[in-house]
Amino acid sequence: MMSRYKQPKKLETIALSRLGDWVAQQAEEQMLPIAMLSQRDTNEAQTTLSRNVDSIRSYLDINVPWMLHDLLVNETIRALSELLEKTKQSLGFRGCMGKFVSQMNVIIKMAEVLFTKKLTIVSIDAIPKILRSIFYSKLYMLKGLVSLNLGSLSGGWKTADMEDAVIKSLKELHCLKYLTMSYDCTNNILQCIVENCKFIEKLDVSCSKCITNESIEIVSKLKNLRSIQLYRTFVTLDGFVNLLLNCKKLEDIGRCDDIGKVLENIDSNYAELLTFNLKIYVSRYATSNQLQLAVQMCPYIRSMTVFHNSLQSDLMVLIGLRDLTELKLLSCDFYADQIKQVLQVKGCNIVNLHLEHVDQIDLNALMYISQMCPFLENLTLYNCTLIQHTSLYTKKLEISPFRNLKKITCVSTCTEEQLLFIFTNCLNIQFIHLGTAIQLTDDLLLKILDTNPLVYLKELRIMQSDSLTMISVERIIQSCMSLEILVELESWSLLTDNDREYVRNYIKLNNYNIDTSPIRRYDS
Repeated sequence: MMSRYKQPKKLETIALSRLGDWVAQQAEEQMLPIAMLSQRDTNEAQTTLSRNVDSIRSYLDINVPWMLHDLLVNETIRALSELLEKTKQSLGFRGCMGKFVSQMNVIIKMAEVLFTKKLTIVSIDAIPKILRSIFYSKLYMLKGLVSLNLGSLSGGWKTADMEDAVIKSLKELHCLKYLTMSYDCTNNILQCIVENCKFIEKLDVSCSKCITNESIEIVSKLKNLRSIQLYRTFVTLDGFVNLLLNCKKLEDIGRCDDIGKVLENIDSNYAELLTFNLKIYVSRYATSNQLQLAVQMCPYIRSMTVFHNSLQSDLMVLIGLRDLTELKLLSCDFYADQIKQVLQVKGCNIVNLHLEHVDQIDLNALMYISQMCPFLENLTLYNCTLIQHTSLYTKKLEISPFRNLKKITCVSTCTEEQLLFIFTNCLNIQFIHLGTAIQLTDDLLLKILDTNPLVYLKELRIMQSDSLTMISVERIIQSCMSLEILVELESWSLLTDNDREYVRNYIKLNNYNIDTSPIRRYDS
C-alpha cells in the first residue's frame, strides 16, 4: 500500500521537470534576438533558429537516457505550453502583432528538439492544438516510434490534403506497431503501411470514408496484424469475410454488428468448419444461431459484448466459451434471460462483468453474482433497473462476497440495502464511480465506512450529490488510507466554495497525497 502522505519527488522526476523548463527557457531567451534578426533578414532568422534547435536536440539526444525520453517529452510539452500561455497573456491591447507571432513561432519551433529516434509514443490528442502542426509536419523524424495516435486529423473533411504528409511520415516509421488514424485513412496510406511498417499489430481506421472492401485486400498483407478497428467505414459483410479468411492472427475486429452474418456466410460457403483466432466479440445484433457459430468458430473468445434480443437469442449458448473472462450484456433481464444460469456455469472465469439496461436485478441477484463470480475484479451496473427483492436469499453465503473486486461503476438507482451489501463487502476495492441516480446520505456513508473503511480505495467519484456534507468528506479522508483522487466535489450541492477550499487546505496542511482538482484536458 502506498503512503497516504505526499512523498518527495524522485531526483529523476525533478531532473526531467527542470530539463523541460530549461528547453522552454531556451525558447524564451531566443525570442528577442530572433525577432530582431527577422526584421533585417527573415531567411537568416529562420536558419539561425533551426541551427539552435538542432544543437539543443543533439545535446538532449546525447545526455538523456533513451528510456527517459518519452517522459522528457511530456515535461517539455508542459513547459512549452506554459510559455505559450504566458506569451499570450503578455500581448496587450496595443501589443505588436508581428513581435507576438515571431515569439509564438520560436516556441513552436522549439518543440522540434524532441524529435529524435528515442521517442517511442506520440498521441496527438494529448498535445495542445497549437503544437500539433509541428508534430504532423515532422513525424518522419521520429524513426523510433512504436505507438502513434494521429487523432482525428481533418475529421474526414480534407482527407486528400492530409494523404501526402501522412505517407511521407509513415515511409520512415519502420518500428511502428500501433497506429490510430480515424477519419482520414486511405488505400494509398494502407499500401504505404504494408510496404514500410512491417511490424504493425494494431490498426484503428474507424470512421474513414475511403476504407472499403478494396482496402481489405491491402490489409490482408499485414502478416502481424492482431487488431483492426473498422467501425463506421464502408467495409461490408463481404469485406469482413475476406478479412477473417486472410488475416489468420486477428484477435480483435472491434465493433462489428454484422459479425454474426459474417460467420454464417463463411459457414454456408465452406464445407469444413473453419476456426478463427478472435478473442474479442462486439455486436449489437445476434441470433441464437449466430451466437452458436461464434462459440464454434471463435473458440478463443475471452471478451463478449452482445445486445440481447429475447425473441432471437439464447444467452445460454455462451457457456460453450472456454476462455470467457469479460462479459458485457445489454438490454436483458437477469432471471428471465438466464443470466443467472450463465454465471452459474461461467462465473468462476469472469473477471469483468458489465450489465447495461439489465432489469430484474434485486439483492438476490447481487448475492448470486458475488457467489458465482468469486474472482470478479470489475463490476459495472449502467442504467440498470435494480428492484426491491420479493423474497430474500436465505442460504448462508458460502463465499465471502466481492473480495476480489477492484473497481465498481454504478450508474443505476439502488436501494440502501443493495448499496450496503456491495460496499460493506468489497474490502479490496480501489476505484468507485457512483452516478447521479445514487443519492448517498451521510448516515449511509458512515454506516458503510464503519463496516468497511475502504483502506485500499485509490479513486472515488460521487456525481452530483444533494445529500452529502462535510461530515462525509472528512470521514472519507480519515478512513480511506490509500485515497489519491477525490473528484466531483464541485457537484456536491451542500458544499460551499469555502468548504471545498477548506478541504484542499486541510489536505495540503496534512501533506495527504489526495488530488481534488477537476480533470483537465488540453482544449487550446
